[in-house]
Amino acid sequence: MLLKASQITKKYGGVTALDHIDFDMVSGEIHGLAGVNGCGKSTLMKIIAGAEHQTSGKIYIDDEEKPFYTPSQAMKYGIGIIYQDLSLFPNLSVFENIYLSRVIASGSKTVRSSKYREGIKKIIADLGIELDLDAGLDELPIAKQQLVAIIRALFNKSRLIILDEPTTALTTQEIIHLFGILNTLKSKGVSFIFITHKLTELKEVCDRVTVFKDGHLIGTYKNDDTLSIGAIEKAMLGKEITYKKYPSYSDKDQVLLEVDHLSKKNNFKDISLTLHKGEVLGIAGQLGSGRTELAKALFGSEPADSGSVSIDGQKADCSSIRSAVDAGIAYVPEDRLALGLVLAQSIRRNATICSLKSLSGFLGILNLKKYKALALRLLDELKVKYGLVSQPISSLSGGNQQKVVIAKWLAINPKILILDSPTVGIDVGAKSGIYDTVHEKAKEGMGFVFISDELPELLSNCDRIAVMSHGRISAVCETSDLTEEKLQQIIAR
Repeated sequence: MLLKASQITKKYGGVTALDHIDFDMVSGEIHGLAGVNGCGKSTLMKIIAGAEHQTSGKIYIDDEEKPFYTPSQAMKYGIGIIYQDLSLFPNLSVFENIYLSRVIASGSKTVRSSKYREGIKKIIADLGIELDLDAGLDELPIAKQQLVAIIRALFNKSRLIILDEPTTALTTQEIIHLFGILNTLKSKGVSFIFITHKLTELKEVCDRVTVFKDGHLIGTYKNDDTLSIGAIEKAMLGKEITYKKYPSYSDKDQVLLEVDHLSKKNNFKDISLTLHKGEVLGIAGQLGSGRTELAKALFGSEPADSGSVSIDGQKADCSSIRSAVDAGIAYVPEDRLALGLVLAQSIRRNATICSLKSLSGFLGILNLKKYKALALRLLDELKVKYGLVSQPISSLSGGNQQKVVIAKWLAINPKILILDSPTVGIDVGAKSGIYDTVHEKAKEGMGFVFISDELPELLSNCDRIAVMSHGRISAVCETSDLTEEKLQQIIAR
């Protein structure tokens, strides 16, 4: 047995995050973990990686008990973890990112990097990939950075690699390539713990799947023909989840937003589209098609070079974030951790950060009573699960963090809310809550621009879908005329 966790319990004060969990790994296995945000799977992985210590229970590696150990010791035991943010250094080269963690773990005071180069080159050759070791990491696309993180783990002689949401920012072709790499390494005896909210990926690449719920292990299942996605959902939630088609609240007689020949050099060109009052307009397209760049231009964070934007028939100034917000545009970014939240601040402060002006009275003094009441109302309306509003936002699960990002913008009642991949990295239960919020606000007349890679999500939520390719809009379709297969064909043209 490569790894065995026995009766692992983890408590934070009076909260039990893990309750007597048994978990094991064998060599040459890809083991998937499923469960809603906050179910305990990430806590267990941190314990296995040495970043957290269990309250009780034991960890065995190669059938030998390993008492509380550090991340450096975990590396020596052959355990590596690749977090969702990859934990790489963008200002260093590929080569430096790969070998530095091993040098740090060794405690060496002198570095002879040349002796590591041949070993790294051999790993790259064995994987059958091309990678410029002298390139700056920030020059690489996210898929290549993902490979750098994997090579770093292999160079550290990891036999068990924990992957936390590894496909979040990858295209379909990049995911296929990543899975090929994982299967190649699996055939050589390397094992992976694969954490994802994309249940189709669990079915595609994993040998076994373990489901967590509320700190408990629901079950471990062999991934064969008897294990369906519906069965995994039922184990996670107690019921199967299907994408339902939401009703349309689009008022086709009232144009809320009109974009006219908007262009930005090297990003997008000649974009023209309309958004009606109460409409949810989807934007689909492969990564790099210009979707996010268009969203940032409308929000004023990266203004367009030419073209115009009108809201309610009046020209809108989108030359800065302040002017775009004043015009009625709000934006939920793809990267909530870096761009959507202030991680060092409390849940309450994050929820109300966009409303401070309206909550302030004479001389800009904050009305604390209104401030506290607004925070509680927003958190309640979006059904955010939290302990104390004074706790840091980082204490929340990913799904609840995303709800707070949405809540802070809904608090100022924008006319248009742009959602850029709003459900990435969150579980199916939290997704459903976000969808419901979108359509409740659409019913009140708010317009939405909804960017997503998940085609069922777009078809379920949107009235129309604009497809972007190479910085241009290649098609705009009514969702009533689309199937997932047809939409995929349009995107792939």
